[in-house]
Amino acid sequence: MTVEPTFHEARLAVVERHRPDILIVRYRDGITFESGGLAELVELCERIAGREQFGVISVLPENGETSLDAMQNEHSTDSFGKRVRAHAVVVTTEMFRRLAEIHYNYHPQQHEVRQFGTVVDALEWVQVRLGDRSVA
Repeated sequence: MTVEPTFHEARLAVVERHRPDILIVRYRDGITFESGGLAELVELCERIAGREQFGVISVLPENGETSLDAMQNEHSTDSFGKRVRAHAVVVTTEMFRRLAEIHYNYHPQQHEVRQFGTVVDALEWVQVRLGDRSVA
């Protein structure tokens, strides 16, 4: 049985349920990361994933801004933090690479967070963390 991906619209991003245990969050180009929009995305991801553990791939935009409030606050809920097993951040610009590093240094997660340059590499890493295959 093949599971077809589903797509869910939010203000800041489109969330793809790539498979039942992997969500890909593709942020819209030119957005401003702000707390209300990030809270909406966390709630949407929790709803899409159901009660199971899952991996997340966040694809950051090439252009955009972030509010100070978004940088200063942790947006995950306790449930989200306990159920996410791996979070890959795909980033292609130096500015967002550094902002992501700063954010996760100030807000450590219960799961591993790693940055990648491509979705393919991020997906492979998340699949390994979910037990799909061994690390070579």
